Amino acid sequence: MNITHIRIPLVVAGCLLAGWSLQADNAAKRSISSVMKDAMKGDASLHKKVSLGKGTDSDATKLLDYYKSLPAETPPEGDAASWQDKTAKLIAAAQAVVDKKPGATAQLQTAGNCKACHNEHKGK
Repeated sequence: MNITHIRIPLVVAGCLLAGWSLQADNAAKRSISSVMKDAMKGDASLHKKVSLGKGTDSDATKLLDYYKSLPAETPPEGDAASWQDKTAKLIAAAQAVVDKKPGATAQLQTAGNCKACHNEHKGK
């Protein structure tokens, strides 16, 4: 085996890793308002569809990606520990849906309760 046969897979792996890293960075840069608008707002929202069991596997993964960006954000109001707790529960529930765990959609409905989070963290 010559050195070229080793270099090509290494270059391909490096490119894939760089692409994955850029995608992760993009997810982390979503604002709270963009997550609310793009994933949670309205009766036809991605959250609603997935939490009712009507979303595709791709929808569930996309929703999880949205939620993973939330802990890095600072809410307009409220305690940081509460924000971290609520976003961790939201991420865990979305991950459970992706993993197809029993009761995951009900867990996601509870974790995604708008009023519970808005009362503490939404600003006036």
